[in-house]
Amino acid sequence: MSLSISQQIAAKYLNNPQVIQCVEKDYHEVSMITLCSWQEGEWILPWSRLDAMRVSDVNDLERIELFFPNHHVIAVGENLRQFAEAFRECRITCLRSMPTAHRASLEPTGAFITQLEVRLLAGPKSGPATDGPL
Repeated sequence: MSLSISQQIAAKYLNNPQVIQCVEKDYHEVSMITLCSWQEGEWILPWSRLDAMRVSDVNDLERIELFFPNHHVIAVGENLRQFAEAFRECRITCLRSMPTAHRASLEPTGAFITQLEVRLLAGPKSGPATDGPL
């Protein structure tokens, strides 16, 4: 007796559970990006408000900065540059920093975010905000 498609899929995921990724992307443009820091809270920002993006290297790590009118997002980690095109096309759905222990569960070429910071710049009515520790 052969397995049904749903049984085959269930068996696949049972044998190879899905690992939580630090960078999640879609195959088409999305309207919002979710930013999740394992030490802090969660932010959801609209891609339509993105003003600029910067990709650079910091020592042995890669750094991606996203500039929104009221927010400055900084992601530092490994293998982030491979997603530059997806960032340009607004296909990234989520950035997530993870504790160092999670690195072992990812593929060697998989993206890993060690630091994710969302800095509130000036809110429309609240005035300038102060930066706090990560």
